[in-house]
Formats: sequence, structure tokens, C-alpha cells
Amino acid sequence: MQVVLFVAFWLQVWTSVTGYPSGAPVGRCVDMTPQHGAPAQSGPSPYTIAVSNTTFSTNQAITVTIEGPVYAGLLLKARSGASTDAVGTWGPPPLNTQYLSCSGTQSAITHSNRNSKSSSTIYTWIPPASVTTAFITATVVSNKTTFWVNLTSATLTRGGNGNAAADHKMAVTPVLFLTLLMSTLVQYSVCASSATSP
Repeated sequence: MQVVLFVAFWLQVWTSVTGYPSGAPVGRCVDMTPQHGAPAQSGPSPYTIAVSNTTFSTNQAITVTIEGPVYAGLLLKARSGASTDAVGTWGPPPLNTQYLSCSGTQSAITHSNRNSKSSSTIYTWIPPASVTTAFITATVVSNKTTFWVNLTSATLTRGGNGNAAADHKMAVTPVLFLTLLMSTLVQYSVCASSATSP
């Protein structure tokens, strides 16, 4: 029994010291803070979260990159407002990363090993229909004692009316208006011509 307790104790110590080399656990989804036995960096981050567009529409993918030095680990998700829930889904994880089920099976991405990732590693976020604004947030790990928590992108805003059908209707409306106007003018011209003929 003492041997079992000893092994369990050292497994806990080993986990807290080495972190999670094969990816963040679901328990880190809310505060996004790694349990690496060291505090997060408090100074300016060398990393920024870059997005391909600051406007979005439902199911239109936004590409996301983490600009800066190479990094070993990450936890990446999108949020809306003050909620810590992950929103939307992510496309297929790039090499050395994997899905993390924070608020659904494809709602976040984390590392799958300690191999280097860089600004050429591209992530793809797919917005849901349920939000009008969102932002991408990430914890980026340079090494087990050097990491930055809750870095955020620029705010992303739904374009148009936030509804593809409504956007289409808005686009069609001017065409219908011009068609009706032309039809009215033609009818007026015919009537005027009839009225002036002997």
C-alpha cells in the first residue's frame, strides 16, 4: 500500500513539473492556465494572434496564426463577450496539434507534442450562427516555465446583417427597385405617347 501511495505521489509531482507534453487537458479550458509549477509571464508577450479578417459570416472560415518566436505548446479557442465558453468550431488541426473538447468536440485546439510550431502554422476557425462578435484567445507556451496566458486577437464582428438570407435579400432589393422603376417609366412613356397622338 505504501508503494502505491509513493508512486501516486511522484506521478502528481512529475505532472506538475513537466506540464502536459501531449496537450492541455479539458480542465484547463476555463482559465487556460497551464499547471507547469511556474507562474504565467506578466510582461509583454512576444506573441500576437493574427486573424485573416475582422468580419465574419456563418461557416466562413477565418485563418488564425500565432505570430512571434517558435513555441512548443498552446491552447487556442474563440470566445464571445464575457463568457469563458468556446464558440464555433475549428478546422482540421495542423501538424503537431489536436482538438480539445472544451464546449464541443472541435471547439478548441491544443498541442499534441513538444515539437516546434511557428507563425507558419495555420489554424482555421469556423464561426457559428449564434454570435455577432467574437475574439480568438490563446495560451502560448515557449517552454515549461515560460508561457503567456489569455492572449487575445482583435475583435471579430459579424458582417452585413449576420444572416446570409438577409444579405442576399438586401443585394436583390436594389435590382427589383430598378426593374420596377424602368417598368413604370416605360408605361408612363407609352401612356404619354398615346395621349399626344391624333
